[in-house]
Amino acid sequence: MQSVSPDFYLKFAQRTREGLPGGVVWTSLLVFLLTLALAKSTVTAEWVGGIEIVTVVALAGAIVLGMLALLPIPWAVGIGLGIVLGPVVAGFAAWPALHAAHPADTLGLSLLHSWWVRLLDGSAITDSAFDLYLISWLMWVTGGWLSWCVLRWRRPLLGLVPGAAAFATNILNFPKDQNGYVLSVLVLTLALLLWTNYTGAIANAVRFRVKLTGDARWDFWESGLVAMAALIVLAIMLPPLSTVDRSVDVESSAFNSWAQLLQTLSHPGQSGLAGAGRGSTGFSADVLLNSSLKRNHDVVFMYTITGDFFGPHYFRGVDETLLSGGAWRYTDTASFKEPIQKMGVPRYSEDYAKLGVASFNVRMISPPAGNSDILFYPARLYKVNRDTLATESLVPTANSAGPFMNIDRLSSISPRTSSGNYAVTVEFSTTTDVDLQAAGTAYPDWVSAYTGLPRNGYRSPAVIERIHQLALQVVAAAGAQNPYDAASAIESYLRGDTFSYTLDPPRPPTGEDPLAYFLFNSHKGYCEFFATAMGDMLRTLGIPTRLVSGYGPGSYDTSINSFVVRSEDAHTWVEVYFPKYGWIEFEPTHDNVYFSIPRGASGNICQRDLLCDTPGGSSGPVGAVAVPTGRAGGTQEGPAGATGPGFRIPDPSTLTKIVGIVLAVLLLLFATAARYLRPRSVMGVWRRTLLLARLAGADQRAGETPYEMGRRLVGSFPEAAEPMRSLTNGFVVAAYAPPDLARSARASVLEAWSALRPLLLRRAFARIRPTRV
Repeated sequence: MQSVSPDFYLKFAQRTREGLPGGVVWTSLLVFLLTLALAKSTVTAEWVGGIEIVTVVALAGAIVLGMLALLPIPWAVGIGLGIVLGPVVAGFAAWPALHAAHPADTLGLSLLHSWWVRLLDGSAITDSAFDLYLISWLMWVTGGWLSWCVLRWRRPLLGLVPGAAAFATNILNFPKDQNGYVLSVLVLTLALLLWTNYTGAIANAVRFRVKLTGDARWDFWESGLVAMAALIVLAIMLPPLSTVDRSVDVESSAFNSWAQLLQTLSHPGQSGLAGAGRGSTGFSADVLLNSSLKRNHDVVFMYTITGDFFGPHYFRGVDETLLSGGAWRYTDTASFKEPIQKMGVPRYSEDYAKLGVASFNVRMISPPAGNSDILFYPARLYKVNRDTLATESLVPTANSAGPFMNIDRLSSISPRTSSGNYAVTVEFSTTTDVDLQAAGTAYPDWVSAYTGLPRNGYRSPAVIERIHQLALQVVAAAGAQNPYDAASAIESYLRGDTFSYTLDPPRPPTGEDPLAYFLFNSHKGYCEFFATAMGDMLRTLGIPTRLVSGYGPGSYDTSINSFVVRSEDAHTWVEVYFPKYGWIEFEPTHDNVYFSIPRGASGNICQRDLLCDTPGGSSGPVGAVAVPTGRAGGTQEGPAGATGPGFRIPDPSTLTKIVGIVLAVLLLLFATAARYLRPRSVMGVWRRTLLLARLAGADQRAGETPYEMGRRLVGSFPEAAEPMRSLTNGFVVAAYAPPDLARSARASVLEAWSALRPLLLRRAFARIRPTRV
């Protein structure tokens, strides 16, 4: 370092003040992201029900204390306000849980007194609502203290103390699913330390009127790039926190939320399959026929099976019970709702014959937007290990107080989102073709709501009549003598060669019914078109029918021994009611991925592209389901065969390592380039000057002296005149003057090089940039 004139101090201080807002913005962004990672890690640990609120509380603490830190107020005032606001914000956020646990306390006074007494005797910790309040308060402190220490005191290590304690507690007690957050916290912490160190050095230089060398910031970022690359490689090569490969989890937690945000911004007003124009595959509570779709690979949930489950793994979300505006829709306008306690068995009005029982262990990673409370499960609910709210949409007058004829939607109420783990036990049908053919038509009265199409507000009478006539022709051609044979005939007709699957069906002419255009003209569509066609055809024949929206089986991942369900696995199928046996699934979608559903529990059971099971089922984590030979793509994932036999998607864990290694190599290349552009000797500076000049279009000429070279470069690059002259003069002195005088020129050469370098680089990049026509 060297002393400089007072004018430089003033100019340098002015530049620093001008750059301060940008520094504050980047610092705030790093604090915000680090707070988010720490809060999400706490949510993943799932200490208590309703813990999802702590993310908002932590971010609120970071924002509020960050704003106070930037205001010209005494530090004691800012921290004092944070201390006062903490318990208030935590109480407000946790109030729904507090009120549910203590409904008689409306003002909170008796609750506070009760907690105080229980704190004294040590029993308060057993109250889950109290625990949620404390965790919320801790998250406020985590975000607020980090923000204050970084933005006001420039002490990130001090600010990380509460967050590090919470994070360590999470990964030590609940290491499962924390790998992604570990990597995020490490990378963000290193980035924050590097950035605050850099900005702190600049601030100290201004305060003590010291001029930093031109390459000072390069030292920071070169070291940072190398450290970041080493950290990524270390995170990839070290064994995971748990003994199970969680690459799918990391993939989802790291990228899924960001991808969903971009999807929402790109398609405002659309939710899953809803909306006009082009949407993306995903769950929707309505079966609309007005969108082209593109595949979305985001992970939604994973699951394993306990016991023998025969039949399709169709995870129901909602039953479509309202027919309006040309679409089957879900509605709970006049519905019957009843809470079901954890592991409670619903009250059903009918018991069905030939039912098997199996359990599904589901880990919901990313609940569908707008329907984050829905618990997805196959077949008919028996019990689930959460407090839930069951809804029946079509409620007969006599059933206004229960029990359930159907459960059309199951919502999680503790916690209020389906996110996390839940285990659901279901009853599934083991009926055979013969059983269903002999079921008859002795329908109970409540089934009449499912046996016809609305006369008004759904489709025009002319279109309904055309659909009815087509249904009669198909049934007559098959010689069907009972509702089961009729349903099978229509299913086979839609699965025939006449129809084909596509995510981009032709648009019907203006004013033409989309379903009529699909049935009688284009014959091209995705699952919603096939299911709606079968539902309408059966309803015109008086056969009780409903549509169900949810997810298909997904694909089996051998690295984690679980099925993985993605947004592209969203699906709509048909269910037909049979006396004595209840609702039975049918699969009309013709896509070479989903196939006709086998009946009965005897013999080998095949489903979709899975291998056949051995008779009698099997044991193990996936029950009677054998491991598939490949990806079991979703119905709404595009034309079958899109992934050809010559292409294979890498295993997620392998892909994650490849991406990490590529990123580390790129960081090292940047660090190497940074090191090359910062020579330590005068001769090294001159060589690099000649190289950059050649790249910028000015080669050295034969026999040209350094002075001649310098004058020519000044003429070629006039914006670099001053540093070029200074560098040339310093180089001549260093190269040809006596040793004592030569050594004194080194500092001026390095300083001139730091000013010349970006100018020559800009010229070089301008030459290689493609010319616009």
